[in-house]
Amino acid sequence: MKFLYSDDPIIACSTCNHANAALAVIRISGIKGFSDLSRFFTHSGPIEPRRVYFTRLVLQGQTIDEVCLTYFEGPKSYNGENILELSIHGNTLNTERIIDLFVKEGGIRLAAPGEFTYRAMKNKKLNLSQVEGLDLFLNANSSYALDQGLSLLSGNLHEIYLELWDLYLIHKSSLELSIDFSDDVGEEAARKYFLDSLDNFHKKFSSLAKRVENQNANLLQPEIVIAGLPNAGKSSFFNILLGDERAIVSSTAGTTRDYLTEYFTAEGVRYKLVDTAGVRDSSDSIEAEGVKRTKKKLTQGFFKILLINPFEMSPGFSDLVAEDFDLMYFTHADLPGFLEARKNLEDKFRQLGSIGAIALANSDQPWEEDLTQRLNKKYLHAVSHQPLLLDRHKALILRAQQILSSYRLLAQNETDVAILSSELNTLGHCISEVIGIVSPEQVLNSIFNNFCIGK
Repeated sequence: MKFLYSDDPIIACSTCNHANAALAVIRISGIKGFSDLSRFFTHSGPIEPRRVYFTRLVLQGQTIDEVCLTYFEGPKSYNGENILELSIHGNTLNTERIIDLFVKEGGIRLAAPGEFTYRAMKNKKLNLSQVEGLDLFLNANSSYALDQGLSLLSGNLHEIYLELWDLYLIHKSSLELSIDFSDDVGEEAARKYFLDSLDNFHKKFSSLAKRVENQNANLLQPEIVIAGLPNAGKSSFFNILLGDERAIVSSTAGTTRDYLTEYFTAEGVRYKLVDTAGVRDSSDSIEAEGVKRTKKKLTQGFFKILLINPFEMSPGFSDLVAEDFDLMYFTHADLPGFLEARKNLEDKFRQLGSIGAIALANSDQPWEEDLTQRLNKKYLHAVSHQPLLLDRHKALILRAQQILSSYRLLAQNETDVAILSSELNTLGHCISEVIGIVSPEQVLNSIFNNFCIGK
């Protein structure tokens, strides 16, 4: 991040600047005081922090816009710096013109993505976990992700992490006690304190570890994967769910050669809907790669739907139907001979059982409500144990779980405190990274690159 060591005044639009709106908000941070920019405004007299003033923005006597300005004096501001916030008319050309004015005439540079928030962390207004919570909140695809992001941002989840850290420090002190003061407190008492503190830490950690276990799919951006043989009707189904002709539909097998994605919202959750290439053996290298990607998507998908055209089969169907699908539908139910073709297939593949049928030419689909209910039921079940969504937290907690398991076995029999101390320090490093005491630069890069400019 090129801005890591920069204290230059920065400017950005904090609202959407890609479309016209009634209002846009521009933020300028890092100025020495309001006097640095007072020449651009017609307001005369003192400016009190946290009060809104209506004024004109001018340059060389020409009015640029009528604005509302609010001055936030550091350290009592979002990022601890002096911040000037301008509410302006939200035409994108106007926004660009005003930002350009301050860059050229005010000596202020454009902010990098996340730079305002980075400065908040640098000035100890936010910790790393809160920054990650803000990132999660701003990019959430569901109300559950919104809630977890807010929990991190407001410090509720962070408090759980701090409680874990406190228990770790208590246990670490018990090890140091057994080294330096066992003669004073007694070896048996020191040993009991050591094991009890380890047990308390383990109980707390176990409740946290349960929130990251058995997450086979990405709940932060859950995917609905539509699969089937060529000509099963995947692209038609994809278009029906979207209510738009997004995917090319053709009777020619192999039209979809790579997966196609769009967003689909159901019951307040935004899913990534994936239309995949038809699964079959192919000598065409491009189509074969598409099939390979389909199979990979099936391993990653949150909700998997198999579409079956009973009129067209291939040898690959046996392997495909053996996959763990959440829902299966027979398609082409509007074609003559459908019932007979379906029965023949059900007789051959008993595991199909009695499943729904879709007439792809009919836009009024009674199965859509059933699909939404099943999808919502699975999502609610997946989040019922309050899983942690951030990959960095999950990876560190799983790693800490392995280290803790090894350390607990070691603690039962090992008498060499140097060995115990080394393993315990490794565990502590993992926990400190979750909390944000340790902030590797690559972690910061990953987080702030995901932020919008102006935040």
